[in-house]
Amino acid sequence: MKKLLFKENGAVNIGGVMLLGISMVFLAVGFIFLPISTNACTDLLAYEYSGNTSITDATYTGYTAVLGITPILILVGFLAAAVISGMLGIKVMKGGASAKADPGSLMLLGLSIVFIAIGLIIEPVMLDGVSSVVHGSGTGISSSFTGYESVVLVSPLLVHLGFLASAVLSGFFGIKKLGSSTSD
Repeated sequence: MKKLLFKENGAVNIGGVMLLGISMVFLAVGFIFLPISTNACTDLLAYEYSGNTSITDATYTGYTAVLGITPILILVGFLAAAVISGMLGIKVMKGGASAKADPGSLMLLGLSIVFIAIGLIIEPVMLDGVSSVVHGSGTGISSSFTGYESVVLVSPLLVHLGFLASAVLSGFFGIKKLGSSTSD
């Protein structure tokens, strides 16, 4: 028994425990968000503008394809964050690194969840606004605005990718900041 416990000194690194806890939160949130994001994306894929039912989600360049893979992207993102946080937590607990509980980094981790939620709530409103521009009171987009139609037709995709990128970046920098005092 002495051979097994020769390196044990009774101390627990709370930073490692915190990172493992964050890992479990990311894992749980990923699977909680999966049905929510799937339902939201299903509703967005069934979008029709009330003023002209010929304006649908397929009207917008690239939007339907990216929207179709969004639920799995969100799940994989949260799973990746869980794995990275867990591995960092194990590294901290083994003594190979240290971690600090910085409130700013914890807020960044929380913001990654908020960005996804806000994006899925705001997108139907944004689609109505963009569709009203595309509809243009029945006349469509005025031809006097050169290049305006192409920008308008790609804007839902850009907004959608913007919210996803914001979630990824805030989560990444939150995890990076938590482990910023680590050493190899």
